[in-house]
Amino acid sequence: MKPRIHIIGGSGSGKSYIAAKLAQRFAVPAYDLDELFWDHAAGCYGIRADPTKRDQQFLTIVAQDGWIIEGVYFQWLTPSFDVADVIIALTPSIWVRHWRVAGRFILRKLGRIPSKRESLAELRRLLRWSHAYDTDNLAQARKLIAERGRELVDCKTFADVLAATETPNMRIGRSH
Repeated sequence: MKPRIHIIGGSGSGKSYIAAKLAQRFAVPAYDLDELFWDHAAGCYGIRADPTKRDQQFLTIVAQDGWIIEGVYFQWLTPSFDVADVIIALTPSIWVRHWRVAGRFILRKLGRIPSKRESLAELRRLLRWSHAYDTDNLAQARKLIAERGRELVDCKTFADVLAATETPNMRIGRSH
């Protein structure tokens, strides 16, 4: 059985980077929840996808044998929390996250990475939301995950993530 790893964390925490590295390491697909949550066909930034379609796509992913799922979300993700071998919270400092978000915005504006057409006002909103993520969203996610009898493993670095995915208590290869 291939590993099922769920990664949560604020904007700029390194979720996409770490998910890609783990997907390569374990030879499983990585899924960015933004691809399900947002309507990328919409003509502007910030339009949400249809929740019914999103949830159907999500359940298809969770049913696979092996995956890395990453995103900031938690409310609609209980199916993956219930079957994940390990649930990781990326928790680098808020200032590292802000630096990464601002740097990504600049690279998009310069055309070095694909643009999501964000404005400076949207960057400011994202940084404000990101600053409150730990006390608001992450705290609620911790509670939800704990209520389901699951553990959330805090990791600040990629080395921490590697250690969390190599521990004996990670249920890779065991039935759920």
